[in-house]
Amino acid sequence: MERAARQYAAVEPENRLVARELEKGWEKALRHEQQEQEAYARFRQERPAELTPRHRDAIRRLSHDVPGLWHAPPTTAKDRQEIVRLLLERVTVDVQGESEQVAVTLQWAGGGRSEHSVIRPVGRYAQLSTYPVLLARIDTLREAGLSFAQIAVALNRDGFAPPKRTQRFTGGMIARLLSHRGLQGSRPRAMVEASVLQVHEYWLTDLARWLTMPCATLYKWQRLGWVHSRKVEVSGGPWAIWAYDDE
Repeated sequence: MERAARQYAAVEPENRLVARELEKGWEKALRHEQQEQEAYARFRQERPAELTPRHRDAIRRLSHDVPGLWHAPPTTAKDRQEIVRLLLERVTVDVQGESEQVAVTLQWAGGGRSEHSVIRPVGRYAQLSTYPVLLARIDTLREAGLSFAQIAVALNRDGFAPPKRTQRFTGGMIARLLSHRGLQGSRPRAMVEASVLQVHEYWLTDLARWLTMPCATLYKWQRLGWVHSRKVEVSGGPWAIWAYDDE
């Protein structure tokens, strides 16, 4: 190719016919060189260079510390995918009915086998495998006179988790869960005693249910001062709403 280039540069401008022939030769040489470079690149890709003893020793060391290799800063997501493909032969996933419980079996290269339990997100409380235990725990806490917020704290402490990728319970979630059951749970002892309420007073949750309106709406009215209310001085401190029967 260099010879063709020198010949083309040495030609006088008036020798145009010769120059055109030399130009064709130069272009042909360029195309040939490009083809050779591409062929060599394909060869290198299909047949990587032979590993040196130093490279082999490094690979052996890394094979004994897969966690270190996995978490090493230079290891990319693509590298981790390759590691998984080399280590795993088969993955079996078994969902337990419609619940959040998933059994995962890993068949490792070399014959090893391991079993794991995984929690998947579900959309409804009824899908939770702990649902009956959860309801029983809520009823127990309500009987003890705890407010919705206090119940939420207790459930979080006990290790319960709500559905829909939510990590922790809140008081509002407890109120909605009990409301959906058509019941406000087992009522605190103070809410059963009629003497606690004054004339024309109703428990906020009872009034919301009788009016077939969301508890959250009535709580908002109470916060904005749109209704007469007071916090009853008993365990859990539920709200009492004042209203005539006509109202």
